Amino acid sequence: MLLLLASTALAAWPDDINLSQLANKGETPVLDPAENVDVYDTVLRELGAAIANKPMYGADSLGPDGFEVGVMTTIAFHSAGTDEIGEYAPWERVDADGAPGDVLLVPWIMVRKGLLPSLDVGANMGWVGLSRQSALGGYARFTPLEGYHNAPDLALQVGYSGYVGNNELELGVMDWSGTLSYSLPFGALQGINNARFTPFAGVGQIIMHGQPRLSDEQSADLGLRAISGFQNSDAYDANDPQWRQLQVHAGFMLVNRGFHFRAGTVWTPAIMPTINLGIGFTY
Repeated sequence: MLLLLASTALAAWPDDINLSQLANKGETPVLDPAENVDVYDTVLRELGAAIANKPMYGADSLGPDGFEVGVMTTIAFHSAGTDEIGEYAPWERVDADGAPGDVLLVPWIMVRKGLLPSLDVGANMGWVGLSRQSALGGYARFTPLEGYHNAPDLALQVGYSGYVGNNELELGVMDWSGTLSYSLPFGALQGINNARFTPFAGVGQIIMHGQPRLSDEQSADLGLRAISGFQNSDAYDANDPQWRQLQVHAGFMLVNRGFHFRAGTVWTPAIMPTINLGIGFTY
């Protein structure tokens, strides 16, 4: 349904990232590899923000018997035709037909399981819309503070998500975040609360690493290189901090008789915002 509603965002199949396209700008050969650096960096930053695990949950834990399954769609406002570099936007330069979607859509299948009273683990499998690539992610959440009537719940999350299936690009994103939330019970009958409204908000960080899957000679000709925000990586550059980015998230979750609806945004100020909408079941 969300894909149909966003039909104006859809591009021709397959909408894959093709780094080899950087050899040309339209029909004009690119003679200076430096022209490709900003394009490459922009695409990796925005793709990383789109596929990273989204902390779209209230801070309360599921408990050892709890289980949750659902679907969610991430709508990412990437540089398809707005933040242009020269006469071509970054995503136009790496798209096979030069016509990427106006937004990047990533539908997800999501599962989460409670293990201990304050520990949850989860996994996400997403399809990078209209491409032949996917994203796989996992995370763990610890809730050191929950269940107090006069205080919000607090959850801490750490996870990792990877870009899968592209022959020319490798990309992975580690995430950590802290979330505060407070559940407000309500119900259709006076004195009977069978539903919960849970607003949440928090901050975190994503740390990216990636590299072109091209020969060393082709990568050098195109001006591409490995990137990393991890200090123990050979690709880490202390003078290039763009691969470690602050994130802010906020949203709400409605749960009624096990069915849930969630909506929220994850904003990476130096990159772009995403909107995230999902439904599912909480047991």
